[in-house]
Amino acid sequence: MNRIQLTLAMMAATVAVGCQQKMAEQPSPRAYDASPLGVFSHGQSALAPKPGTIHRGQRSPDDPMISWLTAQGKNPQVNPEWKKKVDPTGNLAPSAGAPTDLANFVTEFPFAMTEDDLKRGQTRYNVACAICHGAAGNGWGKIVERGFLRPPSYHQDPEDKKFDWSTTGQASTELKQGYSRGFFRYGIKVPLDAVPVGYIYQVITWGYGGMPDHASQITPEDRWRIVAYIRALQLSQNAKVADLPADAKKHLDDAGKPKAEKKDH
Repeated sequence: MNRIQLTLAMMAATVAVGCQQKMAEQPSPRAYDASPLGVFSHGQSALAPKPGTIHRGQRSPDDPMISWLTAQGKNPQVNPEWKKKVDPTGNLAPSAGAPTDLANFVTEFPFAMTEDDLKRGQTRYNVACAICHGAAGNGWGKIVERGFLRPPSYHQDPEDKKFDWSTTGQASTELKQGYSRGFFRYGIKVPLDAVPVGYIYQVITWGYGGMPDHASQITPEDRWRIVAYIRALQLSQNAKVADLPADAKKHLDDAGKPKAEKKDH
């Protein structure tokens, strides 16, 4: 066998070896856990931790910073109206965290909110939330302007407002903007400015519908700060003039004056 024949034979052998592994048999992640979704909620492949394993800095499940459910919320009571409407046979059982009752969620923040906390909450909201929920919390973020599903507004629309349902992205025409979709699924019609702070924290942590979870991107402390800022946004839409500080009242008065009168001042 001459040199050329030997070279061709070696190339053929190399190609043959490289083709042994078929596309369908290539290595791919396989979840170690036997459940369909694996260890984690999105089916990532990972070895289940040994019993008793904790990660550095891990908090107790009862730590108020990460415990947004009440004792009832951890063992949710079933709303009778929901059972009658959705589950008349009694086969469905809501899991912990299901919004079957307002009392399932804590109503107080785990730490006192300062002005600095609200500013931090505003910063984190503008980074992680405003792209969908809008800077004012009205549900008209940049993502929505580009055709994606509109999230609910944090602010209630007037009861007599006429709706064009084709543009709202609402799943049900029974629910006006500014109301919780999660509670509505369980037969409870409640505006978002009246839901417990623990429920908003849960939605940020777990996600809801088309909204992904933000637990890995936003620390628990910042999640609470975002909730506080959302409450501030809601308050801003319903603030009473009598409750405003003097400088804000003057600014409001000046804004309503004719231009000529403003110049005199």
